[in-house]
Amino acid sequence: MKIHLNGILTDERDAHISVFDRGFLFGDGVYELIRYFDGFGVGLEAHAQRLARSLALARITGFDALTLPELCADLLKANGLRDAVVYLQVTRGAGRIRSHVPNEPLTPTIVAIATPSEAIGSLEQPQEIAAITTEDLRWKICEIKTISLMGNILHLLDADTQSASEAILHRDGFVGEGAYSNVALSINGTLVTPPVADDPPILHGTARVDLLAAAQQCGIPTEIRRVTRVELATANEVMITSSRRFVSAVTRLDGESVGSGSAGPMTRALFETMRDEIVSQIAARAVPLVHAEP
Repeated sequence: MKIHLNGILTDERDAHISVFDRGFLFGDGVYELIRYFDGFGVGLEAHAQRLARSLALARITGFDALTLPELCADLLKANGLRDAVVYLQVTRGAGRIRSHVPNEPLTPTIVAIATPSEAIGSLEQPQEIAAITTEDLRWKICEIKTISLMGNILHLLDADTQSASEAILHRDGFVGEGAYSNVALSINGTLVTPPVADDPPILHGTARVDLLAAAQQCGIPTEIRRVTRVELATANEVMITSSRRFVSAVTRLDGESVGSGSAGPMTRALFETMRDEIVSQIAARAVPLVHAEP
């Protein structure tokens, strides 16, 4: 496998990073994950914009997020991939000694890895998953897509012990997001999802934006507002969004069935609309539209 390391495509066996890199020592870095179908990067411009925002908020300099499309294209070509997931990580860099506050100018460490993934034609229906609910123990600056994911991992480990694959997080009685996804509900025919600029904090998910666009296309009423734990527990449908699978159905929550216990009609309609939009963009080789953050 070829990986991208600091501007050079190299074999994974020859890739080396200093033990003093701040990503390794402190989790001091940010990341993005981009889904490619037939060489088409879904929401690529939106990912580049979010990466730029994360870098700015983390005060990491020395990498231009607008070079993301070219970097990904070179990486996919080097690995002979067209259906793939690209993971990019930018850390603050490596100093000469371990120091909480850098005492010297640093050059960021950039790593990108491409791994094979499903073709668009294989995604015929929304994935059905089980999830748990749990109090959100992470930090509050969720707008930064940080590599410091210990809090998320602990929540997912708890979910795994209960035969679930996601943890839906809440604070003070209100639902935020999943440990790796954004959350939306179907309540009496209306799509309801928490706002990005509120408490509990949530990530500015690119798939979440696409979900809202799909709802508008389908004529589904939408509310962006705070969501209570009671609403989550009694919703007709619960869904999560992520770059990997568009929108997935949570069919079991805390061991209880959600709705009919299978993906509901709203989730299916949104999944099909999001998938078909990507298919049309692939066919036209169009640049994906960047939707304004609601």
